[in-house]
Amino acid sequence: MKRLLAALVAALVTTVAVVVTAGPALAADPWPRIPCASGTLDATVTDEKEGDFLTLAGQLDCADPKAAASFGYAIYESVFSHGLLYASHFRPYAPAGSTPFHEAKRVPDGEVDLAICVVTDYDARVACLRAVWDYLEGAVVVRPLPTDDPLVDRVVQVVAADWKPRPVCGTCW
Repeated sequence: MKRLLAALVAALVTTVAVVVTAGPALAADPWPRIPCASGTLDATVTDEKEGDFLTLAGQLDCADPKAAASFGYAIYESVFSHGLLYASHFRPYAPAGSTPFHEAKRVPDGEVDLAICVVTDYDARVACLRAVWDYLEGAVVVRPLPTDDPLVDRVVQVVAADWKPRPVCGTCW
């Protein structure tokens, strides 16, 4: 009887251990990061045959000697509750010193009103700007935006390269 009771207790303990430790596998974080909180961001808009192009240039005051981490460009629009960072916008840090960057992409046609920030973590905005269509000037106008402005003071969501139902836009902001 004692053996049967001991076997039942052992089976119960094993069952409880399996149930408590079992669970869905957690997805790996798609964004390897390092702490980086300072840098500069400049922007220009050029009018070309194919449309308006926005060029971001600047530098982050950080580097990654391990060459594993990345930063990115998050897009903020008032219709979303978070910023979007497309995995195609990840950029590597320089291995030493500061990390310069230069990116030029077409601005969407129509009424443009979006903010873009250089981000180094889900809630770390280093520098931001706002691009809007100015009817008086008949062009896209870019202005600096504080990193704590309500438009961008939101967490970033990473959009993976295999996001469905449509592919990730690699050529648009």
